Formats: sequence, C-alpha cells, structure tokens
Amino acid sequence: MPDDFAQPLSAADVSEYERNGLLLREKDILTEGEIQNLLAVIPEVLDTRGPEVVLERDGETVRSVYGVHRTFPAVRDLVVHPKLIGAVRQILGGDIYVHQSKINIKAAFSGDQWEWHQDYINWLRADGIPRPSLINVAIFLDEATEFNGPLMFIPGSQRMGLLPGADRAGMPASYEDAPSWVDTLTADEKFKVDRDTIRTLAEKDGLFSAKGGAGSALFFHSNILHASLPNISPFDRKVLILVYNLVDNAPGDVDTPRPDFLAERSPVALVPRNGEEVTHE
Repeated sequence: MPDDFAQPLSAADVSEYERNGLLLREKDILTEGEIQNLLAVIPEVLDTRGPEVVLERDGETVRSVYGVHRTFPAVRDLVVHPKLIGAVRQILGGDIYVHQSKINIKAAFSGDQWEWHQDYINWLRADGIPRPSLINVAIFLDEATEFNGPLMFIPGSQRMGLLPGADRAGMPASYEDAPSWVDTLTADEKFKVDRDTIRTLAEKDGLFSAKGGAGSALFFHSNILHASLPNISPFDRKVLILVYNLVDNAPGDVDTPRPDFLAERSPVALVPRNGEEVTHE
C-alpha cells in the first residue's frame, strides 16, 4: 500500500471486520473539531428541498438526504479523510471512490424503521455493481443508544451471500406518486428477506446493537443483514453514511440508471487530503 495512505486499523481490526462484517471504532477516527463541522451543516441539510430528499410516510418528516458529499463542503472534506480512506483501503485492498452518501435522520418521536435488509441487492439490481465489494462507513452525528433506534446487525451474515426473499409488489403506501427509484429507500423495504432465514441466522450468531457517542465510526459490509427500529424516544439519531466502492467494481449498464446523487457512475480514485483539520465557517 502506498506510503501516503494511513493504516489506522490493526490486523486484529481487519480480522474482526472480515469475521463479523462490521467494525465499530469510537473516538479515534474523527477529532472533536471534525465532528462539530458535520453537526454545523445539519440545519442546512434539514432545509434541503429537491429529489434527493426522502420523507417518512407521514409526508413531513425528513427520512434521508442523499448525495450530501456533493453538496456540503464539510462532508466532501470528510470523504477524503486520511483515516477513513486508509481504513477502507486496508479492508478492500485497492483504489476506492464514494458510490453514495446520505444522512439518515431518524427524528425523535417520528423516525421510522429500516426493515431487515442487505444493501448489495439494491446496488446490484439498480446500479449494476458486479461484486459486493462495498463498505458502508456510518458516522454517528448523535449518540446512538438502546432507546433511539440504533442499527442492529446479525454478525457474520455477510458470509452467506445474497439471502432468499421476495420483492414487495408495487410502490409502498404513501409513495405511489414518487419516482420509481424511491422504491428502495422507504421504511417498507422492497426486497423482503425470508423471516425464517433471519430467525435462523439470529439464533445462530446473535444480534449486535451499534451504540456509541457522536463521532463514532461504524464500518459494515454491503451484504450484512441489518435493520433499525422506529425512534419513539425524544432523542434524534442522525447518522452520515458514506458508501465506498472499489474503482474496478464500478456500476455497469442498467436499463434505467438512478440519479447521480444515488449512484456515482463515473468513479475517480480518491486520494487523502493532508492531515490538517479543515475548519468551515
């Protein structure tokens, strides 16, 4: 690996990721200043209007805002953070780019669920990505606790490949007039993983709840089975998710390409910014 790429993960960290399909790092990836840079853009994110914004089923609460690394300088700078790029390269072993980015809001009292799902099946079908060589990096923007709908995983489930299930018929309720690509972004998951499979895997390998303070970094595989409960607590649970992919695993030809804010179709290998912390006014 070139000398200009950091290697923040130990051999044990990489082994843990390969075994469990996830790795949670608290307080040693981002500085406090970098966390504050991200938090400062949240009001503007919540004010965003346009097709990149997906609302909850109530038609009012913001569920997700996509393509945030294209729009907000603080996120764009984070994408090329030396420790993030270094960690992802340690796991994937090659040149990477950001295929997708989003901020999931999970608002207090009204943030809806994410049903049990695997991410890769959507990137395979909708974007033509040939291999599941993608990593989600979730940066916690609030403390994630047992009360505000933290991400849940079945460790090791990524080793099972694409799991059996079936597609939901039609557009989900409350989204009938939305563009077709919204179909995979709502609380009513399009591809329903077989419940007997979920139960069998959970009984065998247990569940992991990803809890931690703001600034925690969670790396997880594109095929790991995961979900989150509705947030009925009075505390938000916002998270920034950067989806890194290998440049040689870029999207292929599909009948109806998704918008650029959902799927980067012209990848360029990322290089890390210098180690100095960037401040945004």
